[in-house]
Amino acid sequence: MTFHRLLCLSASLTALTFGGLTPHIAQAQAVASRAVDIDIKAGSLDTALVQLSRLTGVQIVADPSLTSGKRTAGFTGRLSLDQALTRLLHGQSLAYTLKGQVVVIRAGQVQTSAPVARTAATAATVARAEAPATDTPVEEVVVTSFRNSLSKALNEKRRATNVVDVINAEDIGKFPANNIAEALQRVPGISITRDRGEGLFVRVRGLGPNFQNVTIDGRSAAVNENVRDSGQSGRQFRFDTLATEMVSGVEVIKSPLAAMDEGAIGGTVNLRTFKPLDFKRPTSALSLTSTYVELAKKADPKMSGLWSWNNEDRTLGVLVSANYGIRSLRSDRITGVSWTTGKIDVNGDGVTDTTYVPSAVRPTLETERRERWGVSAAIQWQPREGTEIALSHIYSHLDDFYDERTYSADFVLSSLVANTGQVRDGALVGGRTSSTSTQIGREIDYLIHDNQLTDLSLKQKLGAWDLSGSVYVARAYSNTDKPITRTRVLGQSGGLDFSLPQVGEGVPTLTFLTRSLSDPILPFRRLEWRVNDSLDEENAVQFDAQRALSFGPFSQISAGVKFRDRSRRYNRRDINFTKDLSGKTIGGNNTLFGRDFYDTIDVDNFLGEVGATLPATWLSPNRDRFVAILDMSAIANTAPARGDLRNSYYVAEKISAAYTAADIDTQLFGRTLRGEVGVRYAETEQVSQGHADNGTAALPVRFEKTYRDTLPSLNLVYELSERVQLHAAAAKVITRPSLADLSPRLTLNSSGTVFTAVGGNPLLDPFEANQYDVTAEWYFAPGSALIGGLFYKDITTFVYNQNTPIVIDGQTYTLTAPVNGGSAWVKGMELAWQQNFRDLPAPWDGLGALASYTRTDSEATYSPTLIDKMQNVAKNSYNLTVYYEKNRLGARLSYAWVDDVLASVGTGGLASLNDKAYGSLDGNVSYKIDDQFTLVIEGQNLTNEAQWQFTQNGQFGGYTFNGRSVSVGVRGKF
Repeated sequence: MTFHRLLCLSASLTALTFGGLTPHIAQAQAVASRAVDIDIKAGSLDTALVQLSRLTGVQIVADPSLTSGKRTAGFTGRLSLDQALTRLLHGQSLAYTLKGQVVVIRAGQVQTSAPVARTAATAATVARAEAPATDTPVEEVVVTSFRNSLSKALNEKRRATNVVDVINAEDIGKFPANNIAEALQRVPGISITRDRGEGLFVRVRGLGPNFQNVTIDGRSAAVNENVRDSGQSGRQFRFDTLATEMVSGVEVIKSPLAAMDEGAIGGTVNLRTFKPLDFKRPTSALSLTSTYVELAKKADPKMSGLWSWNNEDRTLGVLVSANYGIRSLRSDRITGVSWTTGKIDVNGDGVTDTTYVPSAVRPTLETERRERWGVSAAIQWQPREGTEIALSHIYSHLDDFYDERTYSADFVLSSLVANTGQVRDGALVGGRTSSTSTQIGREIDYLIHDNQLTDLSLKQKLGAWDLSGSVYVARAYSNTDKPITRTRVLGQSGGLDFSLPQVGEGVPTLTFLTRSLSDPILPFRRLEWRVNDSLDEENAVQFDAQRALSFGPFSQISAGVKFRDRSRRYNRRDINFTKDLSGKTIGGNNTLFGRDFYDTIDVDNFLGEVGATLPATWLSPNRDRFVAILDMSAIANTAPARGDLRNSYYVAEKISAAYTAADIDTQLFGRTLRGEVGVRYAETEQVSQGHADNGTAALPVRFEKTYRDTLPSLNLVYELSERVQLHAAAAKVITRPSLADLSPRLTLNSSGTVFTAVGGNPLLDPFEANQYDVTAEWYFAPGSALIGGLFYKDITTFVYNQNTPIVIDGQTYTLTAPVNGGSAWVKGMELAWQQNFRDLPAPWDGLGALASYTRTDSEATYSPTLIDKMQNVAKNSYNLTVYYEKNRLGARLSYAWVDDVLASVGTGGLASLNDKAYGSLDGNVSYKIDDQFTLVIEGQNLTNEAQWQFTQNGQFGGYTFNGRSVSVGVRGKF
């Protein structure tokens, strides 16, 4: 018989072998008769068995199909193991076998009709009677396979009071993906945002990353900012900053409990890390991997290790883990595509027609080297019964070197040659111009992202009360280790043939008729110099208390308070250098610099995957050669300029919160009804500081705002049968605006004749919503389920971006800034299926599968006259995973797909690029060499899919290709 669940503190982490053990009667008598103080609360049988294992120090093993969904009454007293098991299993159609220090739960009946104590001699007799007739050894308890990680996650979902989905690591350093965000794709309702082929942000139920909370072990995670292009991610956690080797599991919480931090209309993503007392015995693990990135033609190393120790009675534990890895990336892209409306003479007949016209195309080659390392450490100490002190620290570091080389074709449509224009669906998509403006640029960045969390916690049992407290500090620092530099040359490149295909059918064709981009043909424009840093911090203290309760339907009461001090300090400084060391503006009068001021593109087959017809190699400015002749004295000799003051800001929040909740555990129509009802109150004091521009000068400003929220929540689970249950949840929730949106910042951008600006708004209100969930869950077989759910979010206040004109120094800019909007709603459904096929004949009994589908619809009132879909909400998404595990072999294929995502609604959307539907296929094959070592081969984006963008009138908007990658590694556990 093979058992799949170890119900003790080390359940999900340790593979234990009991083969060869025989029932020693004397040992069984000693174990069964040893009395200890036991206090077990009414609730699920799984939880009660875990508590009993902790209190007695005895390993308790059970097949999840026998215990899942079963309930038991609580009891208190000084009891033997035998007495406690008899009470727990009474009326459950379960019995147990006692083998030395191991209890095995099995189907059967405890030999008593009432919760009466059994003698040690009787226990020994039962042990003999229940042992296999041939003394067959109990097989290995397998808890480290992909199949069993799925079963464990499904059981956690089944036992949860609220709507939650879980992913567990298969073993130490064995998270089921190379990126946490990418693993989350298989959770119903989850899709991700990618950056250069790697998962970066997470969407829950179609809502963008700004609607989610990300926590680490229940503590708010600090957020690294986008300092490369100053795009201002806000509160969005960057999943590329944290290595998967540091994570033991992830919870996606879709309906909140009162004790949880407010701030997530979409959901809360909680990352769980390893703790020393999770392990039954001292343990160490090591993983070595090499990843080959096909497009970059680079093989990168990755390694991780973990060491955990605990004393014999498991009252003191210490854990240290570390990881290091390099990831080389290459992206072949078409960016900078923009469309507008214009009147042009397409046919050369002297009649100007209004049509959609393209403004520019920018082929771009990006290469990147990400070096990531991290360490985590934890100490757990239980000096006496009912007391636990824990100290943990997690630190991750990401070094990112980025090199972008690009050129542009800026269409001068006034020079369109007669009778060459090609029109499709009212848009000019091709033709020949006699004049073209071209900019060739080189950007080089050295970026650093640090993220850390230190937490000190105390748990104390005081009479009937369970008390806990925590103090933690979270810090995320993002910095340009060396200044960002963008070297630009700009000028006329002559005649051009161009053609823009339909999105998904190819990339634009560009043929330069007059000049070659492989010659130094353009005068110097400028060297842009930028330093940028962001410090995100949170200091928090919280206290929680709970106790068992017997009052009507209520089984427990809990309450707590939390104080958070959150701040974001953001600094940016920009200088443009255009003069040489003598003070003369260089590049004027079409002065050209020689070949030694340029580098040749050194990659093969640029945009070859899509069969592009355009210059695949060109001369790229050499930054160092231009720096050598430029007057860089302004860096040291000038104070921050007016624009620097407008771009920098400080935002702080002091958040005080309190909650109270009561657990429900009762009978309704003869079936179990459980859940929680609670309320959370939060008061937010907000301060925004920066500089505002009055049109001629940047002036210091400070804004203060205080708002209060009362957030009730209700979560119910009704068990229709042992295999079917209904979840229902309702709550009022909020999402605070992005910290960047709350800042009084103003960033001006100008390129040619286009003048735009981006600003913040310190007076924004938080998003508010009432949300409702109903889920039906059918656990039709061990490790298998069919789940369907409906959700609805009524967003009563929300924030959206509004475009308005603003005049700075006499120039009119189009300002995009957030404003308080009207109402909105999001509704949808989720379907999930998970099944292992162990009942099939061999060898097909190793098969298993899981799949999910999410459909989301939305509507928002942006103004009294404008009602449209919400931005950045994908309508459909699905994923499918098929796996096989048999003996030493394991394999799986996973495909995830997400629908079109619109970045602009309510207008023509010509300036906004929308993401085309995208699907990715990943695979994994593993072979267990022996009990300690496993060989693993993994592949990502096996089908070489590219990401496409389109404008809202359906025209081509962009293309990004990163290619596939393949990893080979070995994992060892000792």
